[in-house]
Amino acid sequence: MNVENLVNKTIDLAKDVGTFIQAQSGKVTGDTIEVKGVHDFVTYVDKEAEQRLVQGLRGILPGAGFITEEDTDSTKGDQYTWIVDPLDGTTNFIHTIPCYAISIALMDGDEVVLGIVYEVNMQECFYAWKGSKAYLNGNEIHVSDKQRLRDSLLITGFPNRDFARVDAY
Repeated sequence: MNVENLVNKTIDLAKDVGTFIQAQSGKVTGDTIEVKGVHDFVTYVDKEAEQRLVQGLRGILPGAGFITEEDTDSTKGDQYTWIVDPLDGTTNFIHTIPCYAISIALMDGDEVVLGIVYEVNMQECFYAWKGSKAYLNGNEIHVSDKQRLRDSLLITGFPNRDFARVDAY
């Protein structure tokens, strides 16, 4: 298996599905939003994007299994398993906050061998695969060379479901 070729095909698929997602921005109404839990929502856009991704990924790597956010298909493959979050940031999407992404990973057994995050609105595609470097839109990226915390920019996020643990942050 040529992993770089696999990555490129998967990026193309994520961009195609991203075009669909972006076209739906602002079209979701309250009666089309399902509540899965506290601060946990799903829309027809999540479901349709997931179906498109699963169908496309089946064509890219036939026989692979899936672990999906919206349970379109949750069958572990004998060797390969795709992990798919079709709309990472559904709450932002619902409120037309332009910060959401498609997240895709591929596992070989119990080991992650590639990861892709495509930020739909900025058209930024972050990706890496086992044994490679990390990239943003084809350009190599790396961690900061800052040695002291006071010279660094620190960004964090907080869990939106487990409020009892917020104090730990």
